[in-house]
Amino acid sequence: MTRQPGRPSKSMSAGTKGGDEHLRQRFDALQEQHLSLTERYEWLETMINYVPDFIYAKDRDGRFLFANRAIVINNDFSNVEELIGLTDAEIHSAVDAEKIDEVERRVMETGEPDLGVEERRIRGEGWLMMSRVPLRDRSGNIIGVVGASRDISARKRAEELMSTQTRLLQDVARGVDLGSFLRDAQALLERLLDGSRVHFQVDDRQAEAFAEEPVEFPILSRDGGRHGVLMVAKAWDNDDAGLMEFLAGVAQTAGIAIDRHRDITHIAYLAEHDALTGLPNRTLLDSKLGELLEKSSRQQKCVAVAFVDLDNFKFVNDSLGHAAGDELLKVVARRISTQIRNDGIVSRIGGDEFIIVLEETSVSMSERLRAILEAISAPLTIDGVEIRVTCSIGVACSGKHGDTASELFASADMALYRAKESGRDRIQLFTHAMGEEARNKLVRIEELRRAVARDEFVLHYQPQKDIRTGKIIGVEALVRWQHPVEGLLLPGAFIPLAEETGLIVAIGDIVLRKACQQNRNWQDRGLAMLRVAVNVSARQFLERSLTDQVSSALQSAGLDPHWLELELTESLIMRDLEGAIERMRELKQLGVSLAIDDFGTGYSSLSTLRRFPLSRLKIDRSFIADIPHKAGDMAIAAAIVSLGRTLELEVVAEGVETEEQAHFLAGAGCEMFQGYLLARPLPPSEVEDLIRQMTTQRDGD
Repeated sequence: MTRQPGRPSKSMSAGTKGGDEHLRQRFDALQEQHLSLTERYEWLETMINYVPDFIYAKDRDGRFLFANRAIVINNDFSNVEELIGLTDAEIHSAVDAEKIDEVERRVMETGEPDLGVEERRIRGEGWLMMSRVPLRDRSGNIIGVVGASRDISARKRAEELMSTQTRLLQDVARGVDLGSFLRDAQALLERLLDGSRVHFQVDDRQAEAFAEEPVEFPILSRDGGRHGVLMVAKAWDNDDAGLMEFLAGVAQTAGIAIDRHRDITHIAYLAEHDALTGLPNRTLLDSKLGELLEKSSRQQKCVAVAFVDLDNFKFVNDSLGHAAGDELLKVVARRISTQIRNDGIVSRIGGDEFIIVLEETSVSMSERLRAILEAISAPLTIDGVEIRVTCSIGVACSGKHGDTASELFASADMALYRAKESGRDRIQLFTHAMGEEARNKLVRIEELRRAVARDEFVLHYQPQKDIRTGKIIGVEALVRWQHPVEGLLLPGAFIPLAEETGLIVAIGDIVLRKACQQNRNWQDRGLAMLRVAVNVSARQFLERSLTDQVSSALQSAGLDPHWLELELTESLIMRDLEGAIERMRELKQLGVSLAIDDFGTGYSSLSTLRRFPLSRLKIDRSFIADIPHKAGDMAIAAAIVSLGRTLELEVVAEGVETEEQAHFLAGAGCEMFQGYLLARPLPPSEVEDLIRQMTTQRDGD
């Protein structure tokens, strides 16, 4: 069949129709795909534009290929088309553009990303965290760079706030001076707040004026009180809770710094002042006195150092209590301070002792010290009781009595000792004779220490005679010092010093052991049994080890306790009655005898004496010396003998030197005596000779 021209055959028309449908479907699919891609692109673009981070892409020449809206706005463009094709050199300064280009070119050349770099913003204030990676095509070739950055200003701000807070806390921990701390804190805050005015209003410091009402943050103390306020001129538009919290923390840190400063100041004050009176203590006194002595030396003036000691202060404490004693010390401190005003220093160095330093003025030193002495002794009332306390003052002057603080202290102390020794309530100026006596005393103390170590002590014994039988029935051991240079020294030359230094305890132990051993030696030589009496000093009696010492001396000598007698003074026992009785009972349990020496000079009563486990009373020699010339002494001696009989105690009279005295005592009923009438204290060999001689005479009779 012949096809008509212009008309396709039926078969051709069907094929064409099928192809067009296919093309249309393909076109629709492509169109749909295009629309999808466009839509997806728009979505992506929209998302990127809404992201607050900065995102961009550049070609290898540094020209912008893409930028999100954040970059467009930040660089003052209206739309991204204005930015496309530009370089950083056309947007930023040459310096900034060069820095950016250097980093991006390195990324494109090396293919290595540059991640997480913190940089300050080129435009505006703040910080960015930058990341840049190579831009590659489908074949992996680097065709540019992609960059993204995030605003980290808030984080950097928080870090800066924390760093500032840490710096301030470190300053507190290091103990930075408070003034420096507040100045540094103010400078740090003003820099942190971009120049906003900051002021720490602390205590009575003058407040600064602000153009507008400042924001105030209270500076609190640890006890809840208020040191002041931190004042900040508000320069931020909106409330920043983090910043407000930070400033409140700074105010709290300032409170800690102020508390610490006051603690340190208080500790420093306590280190240099007496806690009770507030007066300078010895540490501050030494420092100030050194300065005064240097100044007075240059000006050729005198500085007087006076040691002041209250007389019988212990009596106030014991009778009215320590609170009253403390009040008295505060009154005395005020009275002295009022007298010296600004012309000297007054210091309390402990107890009831004060040191006064006086600078030379037109008024004489003696007149000013006399005014101080009179002011101290003025009556006062404490707890409703009117009292009057006197004082003793020892004085030394620079130039005359010493040039250094230590020399003046030593001289004034010696003068004070002499004032108290001379009756108290007086002023004593140092003399060089006192210094010589003090040096001699120090030498004697050292000699006495060596004497104890070298056993330079010997015993002499004064016999005791039984008036009824005429026999020597005992001896009293009396110590002597066999000085290597001065010869034999009697007790008066060294016993007071031994008691003052405490060496009497060691000397007492030596005497006790020697006396026990000597008595045992006499017994071994066949001499008649004797009782040896040993004096116990007050210091020795107070030693808790006394009973053990006595027991050890007896055991070492092999002496029966029956032949040892310990003599205690009446005044010694009355110091601590209950303690003395307990100690006496301990000694009595050893089997030794106990006697009261110098009886009649103390204050014991009959009821008290009955409590003592005694064997003998010894009448003090002061009541014997004037017999038979003083009827009063005879009556006292007779009364003591009668008292001894009542208490069933033997009575020994000391210091008997005449036949008249011995005759009177015998008539009064006294059993024994000792004294020059019988014999002086004798060395052991002469005691033995005397006893044998008297035994021979009695046998001959």
